[in-house]
Amino acid sequence: MTPRAKALLGWTWLALAVPAGIAVVLYSNPLGAALADRAGIRVSPHFSGGETAAVIDHGAYRTVVRRPVFDALLWEWSTGFVQVGWEPADALPGRLRDEIDLFGNGARGFYINLDTATGAASYENPPGWVIAGPKAERLRNSWVIRVRVKNPDKKAKRQQ
Repeated sequence: MTPRAKALLGWTWLALAVPAGIAVVLYSNPLGAALADRAGIRVSPHFSGGETAAVIDHGAYRTVVRRPVFDALLWEWSTGFVQVGWEPADALPGRLRDEIDLFGNGARGFYINLDTATGAASYENPPGWVIAGPKAERLRNSWVIRVRVKNPDKKAKRQQ
């Protein structure tokens, strides 16, 4: 093969590889997500907040309560969190006061207050298993609070 033919093949390869490389970078997220989903790989609940446990529809907005997250690599932690979110953020009133059943066991009287203008949050009548004060965060299209809680299963095992 002549040097001129090798150069032509090299430049042709470059002309094809550069757009292919750019396309891979631009479309790698959906491709990676599809491959991970097909393989059964899931995002850790420590990042996603866990699966949805309950949705309370208020008409213009909704409250999403996620499952309690105590997951560790090989066991469960003695403390964890329950993520509570309100969406869409644009439809939320200035102040929210929602009665929340974090563990889905019918417990009543625990309220989360959120001022959407300032991000100030507070609890009313927090049960003994809530271990820290609230910290509200504004996400793209929602407000989220992670309620830090004790693991009821770990407590039950210690008492036996």
